[in-house]
Amino acid sequence: PYHYGPAASLQRRVAMALRSSFLLLRRRQACLVPHASRICGRAASSLGQAHSGSSGKRPTLLMVPRTGREKGGDARLARQVPWIFRNEASNVDELRALGKTALLVNVENSEGRELGAAMCNLAKGGSTVVNILGRMLSDNVAIDIDSDFFAARIKRAVQHRERMFPGQQHYRLINGEGDLLPGVLCDRYGDVLCLQFTALAAELLFQEDFVAALQAVLSPRAIILRCDAVDDRLLETAPIKAPEVICGKYEGAVEVASETGFTFEADLLAEGWTSGSFFAERQLRELAAGAIRQHQHRVDVRRGGSSSGRSIARRSTSNASDGELDNSGSSSPGDPKVLSLFGESLGVYCAAQGADATCVVASWRPVDIYTKQLEALARRNSCLHRLNVLTLGKEPRLADLGEDEPLEAFDIVTLEPPALAPSYGRLEEGARLYTAWTALAASATKPG
Repeated sequence: PYHYGPAASLQRRVAMALRSSFLLLRRRQACLVPHASRICGRAASSLGQAHSGSSGKRPTLLMVPRTGREKGGDARLARQVPWIFRNEASNVDELRALGKTALLVNVENSEGRELGAAMCNLAKGGSTVVNILGRMLSDNVAIDIDSDFFAARIKRAVQHRERMFPGQQHYRLINGEGDLLPGVLCDRYGDVLCLQFTALAAELLFQEDFVAALQAVLSPRAIILRCDAVDDRLLETAPIKAPEVICGKYEGAVEVASETGFTFEADLLAEGWTSGSFFAERQLRELAAGAIRQHQHRVDVRRGGSSSGRSIARRSTSNASDGELDNSGSSSPGDPKVLSLFGESLGVYCAAQGADATCVVASWRPVDIYTKQLEALARRNSCLHRLNVLTLGKEPRLADLGEDEPLEAFDIVTLEPPALAPSYGRLEEGARLYTAWTALAASATKPG
């Protein structure tokens, strides 16, 4: 649905002009009442309904006029950005008068042109209030938003993953706006699915529809609901709930084997980790594994030996059964030293590849739970003896890394910072912290 470039821009303008003409003709044929009374009539007919998938029963959200050619009003939607901010809507109070926290609405610009269907979060409160008012679901106001609608989008997401990860069944299945399903995340762990809502409106209006659509498309053994995106949910004034099974039967932790035999164990009902982070780290694992191999090769060349024996031994250890795990080994002086800043599994992965890994856990997270998760994962992959876990606060200090000489002490440093600027009000502070953590990572890395 999204195209780029000069030709695509022309194509988009022509399509919008044709669609506007069609909508105008349809309105004249329907003999619609004047604009103001139409809005009042729709609002009154929708009183008491939080979710009406049928296109004819929805209230209407009106956009304010544009303040410039590419600014204000519906300018953002015209650029295919699927968000409506609070200052871009003119009738928020009328929608709130319906008495619902969330609504499915039709969207019109200030000239009365229909722009599509959106879900709206009308919640009040919070230090910044809810800034994103609406999230677009479709540019067609005539379409019904129901389980069939979501099933079609999920099928498209599955087909895309099958092309990207042929033969695999462990990946992020739905990635919000990227899959035209704003405010929704879903991770696939084989026949178990982990569903998350980062938008309150999506959860209140469509949780049952999403579950039905997932069942229709994938027939999962179980569906787990988690709330890992804490910062996003707080901004949406959504409650933070413990993980729960909302469909099927969950029989315990699932195992995911990575590209090099490393086994990631995910207990979808456990706290202290973020679902989907293992999938997001796929490219980082490839980069880290390549850097570790290069370091080991350089060390072996200097010693006049070969790295093949070391690799074979490491693979055989990582593939051992649970009863044969040996976490009491010793490290070699030539093994690479890795610093993993805030990575949930990357540091343990590096340890399993033969590196001495130091994993940094954020002090404002549940430290005990995170530490136990890391140690359990290292024990499962026979590399607990290579793992060291540290706790650091938001203000980075090189001296807190636990090294006698922390400057340029690590061969490989990975940085996966948490959300340090979760809102516009903390943008300046977040920019400063991101810069500081980047500087610490660079200072801790050996040159060359």
